[in-house]
Amino acid sequence: MGLAVNAAENYLRTVVVEGTDDGYNIVLKTDSLPEVKKTIKDNNNIVLDVKGITTSASVNAIYKSTADVSGLIVENVADDELKIYIQAKDISKATVMAQTASGEPVILSERFPLEKILWSVAVLVILGMLVKSARAITDYENSIVIKKDIKDREIELYRNFQKELANMPKINCKINNAYATNIMPRSRRNYKELARR
Repeated sequence: MGLAVNAAENYLRTVVVEGTDDGYNIVLKTDSLPEVKKTIKDNNNIVLDVKGITTSASVNAIYKSTADVSGLIVENVADDELKIYIQAKDISKATVMAQTASGEPVILSERFPLEKILWSVAVLVILGMLVKSARAITDYENSIVIKKDIKDREIELYRNFQKELANMPKINCKINNAYATNIMPRSRRNYKELARR
């Protein structure tokens, strides 16, 4: 109930259509800032859906620096909801503003519907999942490449080791050096020296 009372106290008192170098400024003079959604019908026709506001006993229309406005209608469509129809040359690029009695005009951002918010969140979640899965696939592929490289290096090291073993001299091989064959083993030499004593 408190919300309804606060909304009912917000009145639209004046609509100002001001011509500028870039197009138009549409200034809604109100008690507090409403929510606005601008719908472009065509280049010369727009509809403003204004929520959280109602019309005062009389709504004034003021045209500044323009003679191109051919129609302006303010319609109460529900409690605390208005539609403002404006017909003027190239009105589709107009900037919508609100001005309270105590302040300067403020540009009103268009109301962002809940559907768009939910779709935006869903798209961001899906995009995040895609990025995460792409990273996981890349990490998995990198680990496979690293494992393959390590395996290839191990196979190459093993083959090189086998070649080195094939080319190394064997411990139990016969000695071909003639000098080495004429040397008496130490155990026999020790035995002969003991026999002399």
